[in-house]
Amino acid sequence: MVIEAVLFDYSGVLTTSLHMPTDDVPYDPDALFVEMAAALASTEPHRWHELERGEISLVDFCAGVEALVPGASSLFAMDGAHNVMANLSLIDDRLALVGELKAQGLRTGLVTNNVAEWQPFWLPRLPEGLFEIVIDSAGVGHRKPEPGIYELAMQRLGIVEPSTVLFIDDFEWNVAGATDIGMVGLHCPADLDLRSALGAFVSLP
Repeated sequence: MVIEAVLFDYSGVLTTSLHMPTDDVPYDPDALFVEMAAALASTEPHRWHELERGEISLVDFCAGVEALVPGASSLFAMDGAHNVMANLSLIDDRLALVGELKAQGLRTGLVTNNVAEWQPFWLPRLPEGLFEIVIDSAGVGHRKPEPGIYELAMQRLGIVEPSTVLFIDDFEWNVAGATDIGMVGLHCPADLDLRSALGAFVSLP
């Protein structure tokens, strides 16, 4: 099947990876790592999932995480000294790659697990018109790897056949969520040569 659309994750694919500082911080890094690792990879209910689906506010989440790991709210609060979203850097070469795909007639979309209150940190930074659709989990009530968020992306693009959609993410479980509904998946770790990897699916100059 010919690829018609390419869907990108935001953090870790178009930006540097999320980073939780471990030096000179007001929280216990080991305790926070255990908590967030469970939140990101688990399919069990978690307040992080609720936050990413827009079911609770950032203020409520910060209060909860502060009770579990004192000082950790500095990573998540809007005015937090170590806010993980505010400290991400865009990868210009990958943004240019999206533009090349779009110029070749491929549909392009962004599908991100995110926090409603963080939108000012990232959305204005994206070049206008680069993506045909932008889906923020907190605004649609679904998060990766739940099937609903991938299905919504297809619906908004007007695509019926999932095998014509290539989904790119830095978390393997999110790629698995896409392939589970029939999309083509590409795992994108930080050191991946994305241009070369894309060459297996689409034609690039």
